[in-house]
Amino acid sequence: MLLTSKERIMRIFENKQVDRPAIKLWGAWKYQEGDELLHPSYEPIARKASDITDLFIYARSPYNMYCGKNESISSEYVEIGDPLWVQRHNIYHTPMGDLRHVQMISKVGEPGYTIEYPVKEPNDLKKILSMKYAPYDYSDDILKHQVILKDRGVVMLTIDHIGYSLQRLTGSENLALFSFDCRELVLEVLDVFAKRLYDHVRTAINNGVRVPFSWVGPELLTPPLMTDNDFDEFCFNYDKPICDMVHNAGSYVWMHCHGKVRKLLERYIKMGIDILNPLEPPKNGDIDMVETAKTFKGRIGLEGNIEMQEILLEEPEIL
Repeated sequence: MLLTSKERIMRIFENKQVDRPAIKLWGAWKYQEGDELLHPSYEPIARKASDITDLFIYARSPYNMYCGKNESISSEYVEIGDPLWVQRHNIYHTPMGDLRHVQMISKVGEPGYTIEYPVKEPNDLKKILSMKYAPYDYSDDILKHQVILKDRGVVMLTIDHIGYSLQRLTGSENLALFSFDCRELVLEVLDVFAKRLYDHVRTAINNGVRVPFSWVGPELLTPPLMTDNDFDEFCFNYDKPICDMVHNAGSYVWMHCHGKVRKLLERYIKMGIDILNPLEPPKNGDIDMVETAKTFKGRIGLEGNIEMQEILLEEPEIL
C-alpha cells in the first residue's frame, strides 16, 4: 500500500489502515514562491514541509457569531510606546450600551492576549444578545486551496465554536462564576449562538461542502477550568448536533483541544470527533500515546503527542 498524502489523511479520518502515520508540521501549507513567512529564515523549512509532509489547509467562509454581517463591532489600534506590542480596542456597539474589549497584539508575530474582556457582569450578556444579527452570504475558498494542494493533503473548512465564542467574551474566570450565578442566562446565550452556527453549517453543507469540518476551543470548557457537568452542558450538548450534521452529509470532524483529555476521549468519540489534536503528553497533558492508541484503536484518529518545547530544548540525540 502506497498512499498519497490526501488518501493517507482521509483514511485516518475513516479509521482505516494506512501505509504509515501521517507527518504534520503545524502551520505547514503548499508553499508558493513569495508566500508570507513569519521570518525569511523560515523559508527552507517551509519549502521542505511543503514537499514532504502531509498537509492540512484551512478554508473559511465569512462568519461573525455576535452580529454577523452587521457592522456593530468597531476596532482601532492604539500605540502604547512599545516596539513589540500594540493594543487593539474592539467596541461592541449594542442597543443597551457599548462594551470594550482590549487585546495586546504583537508587532512581530507572537501570540496575542486579552487584557480586558467585553463581558464583565451578567447584564453585559444581555447587551450581547441585544445586538442585531444577520448572517453573511455563504462563500468559501475551498476550491482555490484544493487547486493548489492537489493530492498533497486535505482542505478543511474551519468554523467557530459555540462555547469558545462565549468564553472569548467573558474570560475563564467570569464564565466559571456565571456558571453558578446566572447559569440559565449562560445557556440562553449558548442557545442563540448554537442556532446561528447550526444554520451556518447547514448552509455550507447545502452549498456542497464535503471536506472535513474543523474547530478549536473546547479546552476552555474542560476541567479544571469548568466542571465535568459544565463540559457536557456547555460543549458536548451543543457540539454533537454539528458532528451529526457533518456525518450525515458524508464528511468528517477534526477538533483541537489542549489539556488533559484522556478521560474525555470516550465523550469525544460519542460526540463524533474523527481526529483529535494535540493529545499532549505529561506535564501539559495526560496522554500516553501507546496506551491511548491501543485502547481506542479503530475508534478515533489521534494527532500530536509531540511537544514543541521538547524540539526546542532537548539534546540532539533525543531528537
